[in-house]
Amino acid sequence: MDVKDRKVLVVGLARSGTAACEELLKMGAKVTATDIKKEEELKEVIEKFEGKEIKLILGHHPLSLLDDVDFIVASPGVPLDIELFQRAREKNIPVLSELELGYMFNKAPIIAVTGTNGKTTTTTLIGEILKNDGKNISVAGNIGIPFIQEADKKGIKDFIVLEVSSFQLEHIISFRPHIAVILNITEDHLNYHKTFDNYIRAKARIFENQTEEDYLVLNYDDPIVFSLSKFAKSKIIYFSRKEELSQGVFVKNGVIVIKENQEILPILKAKEVGIKGSHNLENALASVAACWAARTNLNTMAESLRDFKGVEHRLEYVDTIDGVKFINDSKGTNPDAALKALEAIEDPIILIAGGYDKNADFKPFVKAFSGKVKKAILIGQTADKIEKAAKEEGFYQLEKASTLKEAVEKAKNAASPGDTVLLSPACASWDMFMNFEERGRVFKEAVYSLRERI
Repeated sequence: MDVKDRKVLVVGLARSGTAACEELLKMGAKVTATDIKKEEELKEVIEKFEGKEIKLILGHHPLSLLDDVDFIVASPGVPLDIELFQRAREKNIPVLSELELGYMFNKAPIIAVTGTNGKTTTTTLIGEILKNDGKNISVAGNIGIPFIQEADKKGIKDFIVLEVSSFQLEHIISFRPHIAVILNITEDHLNYHKTFDNYIRAKARIFENQTEEDYLVLNYDDPIVFSLSKFAKSKIIYFSRKEELSQGVFVKNGVIVIKENQEILPILKAKEVGIKGSHNLENALASVAACWAARTNLNTMAESLRDFKGVEHRLEYVDTIDGVKFINDSKGTNPDAALKALEAIEDPIILIAGGYDKNADFKPFVKAFSGKVKKAILIGQTADKIEKAAKEEGFYQLEKASTLKEAVEKAKNAASPGDTVLLSPACASWDMFMNFEERGRVFKEAVYSLRERI
């Protein structure tokens, strides 16, 4: 696609939107960008584009922006129902995601990973396996490096491995991964998608344009994910932590195996996988399935699964102080992710939770406190909501903190040797932080400051 001299409107100036602007400018497009944040909140963005031929409209999205535009690039997280997009559709102005924009310039085969939880870990692990197998790859997407930055220059790559979100998938047109992975689907982002059915449909778009030449990796154990198989045209590879499958990737007698055409290929013992927890075993199985579709050496898979220790902000060990372990799970941005973190830790837990309200149901999460959580320190916008849900379930060991640093102090005071202080918020970070990475860094800095006092 030639965008030279095309008039493009970019809506949203977070990481993806900013990257889209930069790449479009390099390609000679005439770019206007808008964000509802005001100038004082976007100083870094303004500085980045100083002296460049880009028009910035900040603080609002005036409808006059639609008067002279060829297409719109929507950043992830900008709600679909804003008036600007509604009017654009009425005028038949295409609204694309940064994901779709990247795909227009992409030359390499794509492995795309989505799901409510485990996307970052699985995307990173697939990348590690392929890299260790000698393949020339890039890892990008929702994981932190916008796809558009990698797409136009990676034709020589064997694969681009992408983490893709429901936000990004909402605005695709032609996006077609050669290998698509859906890990799990539980309620999340209902403040954005409005209904759970809308959220499921957004996730399912990952395989919408696939053909019989492509592969779709699905979680056999997740009823919603399994039900999507009937809509697929591509070759399906199931993975299962609980069942022995007639074909696919599963655990047999404690060993991760691939079964294809009646042949069983052992990879390694499940207990040897470097990342711990049942949810991480599922991530490992999904990674094996995707890398098998990419025709990766089995020994390389085994070695990579042993060596991989996880990603920052996902059940990340920080320190042990006075016999108390501190774990950073800032990427636990919904109740199901945080519940999995509780299940993965065997020690008594002092939990730090709370944050931006995505209209989530916290009852299943707080039910899991029983026998696991000694005390919960609550922060952020949802502190009252989680407190109410916990008390309704008979859990009263609760305390609130106004900052994350204060929460760490209170958690340390409540903990005994042998306990684990776990930050797993069950919420997004946007009420107090720019993103979950900043929240995780603040948590770690607070822990390190405790260490300095010893």
